Amino acid sequence: MDEHRRLAKEVELAATPEQVWQAISTPEGMSLWFVPHEHTDGEIEADFGGGNSQAGRVLEREPGRRVVYGAPGPDGEPPMTIEFLVEGREGGTTVLRLVQSGFFGGDDWEDEYDGFGKGWDMFLHNLAGYFRYFAGLPVTNVVATGFTTLPGETVWARLTGRLGGDPALGERVRLTPEGLEPIEGVVDLRDRLLLGIRTEHGFSRFMADDLHHMVSTTHYFYGVTVDRESRTAAWQSWIDRLTGNEKP
Repeated sequence: MDEHRRLAKEVELAATPEQVWQAISTPEGMSLWFVPHEHTDGEIEADFGGGNSQAGRVLEREPGRRVVYGAPGPDGEPPMTIEFLVEGREGGTTVLRLVQSGFFGGDDWEDEYDGFGKGWDMFLHNLAGYFRYFAGLPVTNVVATGFTTLPGETVWARLTGRLGGDPALGERVRLTPEGLEPIEGVVDLRDRLLLGIRTEHGFSRFMADDLHHMVSTTHYFYGVTVDRESRTAAWQSWIDRLTGNEKP
């Protein structure tokens, strides 16, 4: 198989091309639906929680239509790139196409590809949900990530147990994570190791990743005041207790 592979996604959004362009071409826009982004020394840095970040650059840009981001690959290899294409449709909607390329071969290729695909499905679902329920509102992001040697199913059982429920898609819930405010809303995302809740003011996402031995939670608060620093610390502590990595 060719070692340089491409992953493609497409979503139709209830938004104008200008709105979608802002959401995929600026750090503030990317933070609305992906993870926190900010400019750092001429690069754009994405914060995946728990001290994990990824820096990249804009490689190509056609204002209003197309932007390509690139992150360094392994030594001597070309970068991984993420291309966004914006296309307006009649009726006021916009199609966003995403193409990720620069994957490399290996025994875990299929799992890696599948993991990225599921991740983009979740984030693009966030973007569609933002335009549907929270369009125009600013966001405060809270992200926490931990690593563990435990199997994904074991971690997931712990996670749902500590949330106080393992609900189905469409179910209304009130989750009660210890030491944090309850999460009330409707389950809008569900998979084997994925749980997403849409609340009155945003989204809460929980995900376990077998391939990278990782568990994470991402929260989006739209149009409300949230102390990001203290809330992030609280969720990171919750994740650390879950994975057994809590600092003394």
